[in-house]
Amino acid sequence: MSKFICLDTSVLVKVFFEEQDSSNAVFLMQNIIEKNQIIILPSFAWAEMGSIIRKKIRSKQITFQDGEEIWTNYTNFPGIKYFEGDSIMHKAWKISCSFDMPTLYDAAFLAVSEEINEKTKKTCELWTADEKLINSLRGKKKYVKSIKELQ
Repeated sequence: MSKFICLDTSVLVKVFFEEQDSSNAVFLMQNIIEKNQIIILPSFAWAEMGSIIRKKIRSKQITFQDGEEIWTNYTNFPGIKYFEGDSIMHKAWKISCSFDMPTLYDAAFLAVSEEINEKTKKTCELWTADEKLINSLRGKKKYVKSIKELQ
């Protein structure tokens, strides 16, 4: 088992907001905490999460105070580390081209997992709730897991 795990934003959102499969995301987060794993994310992930919170505030799905509390809880979570570098950029580009992905956002999460895999020689799983991502990879990235698998 790797000391590191990667959660894409679709999973993190489900931890903080009640949505379909939120119970699976919370269960996964509890396991991560129990195993003392470090959540490794691309350097922009905080902005992606913050943007989702802001959208929910602006659309009146949550109050400003609730958004502030969620943002504070997210940014104060001690087990998150952000990863960046040229190797992530280049890996993300190659992955997005290989799988004909429209953006580099998802590819960056894959690149972070692969970078950790290479550095630690242990599999850094990437957990997602994004079924389009799972389907686009056509089973070719065995470290990518769907939170639906936790049912």
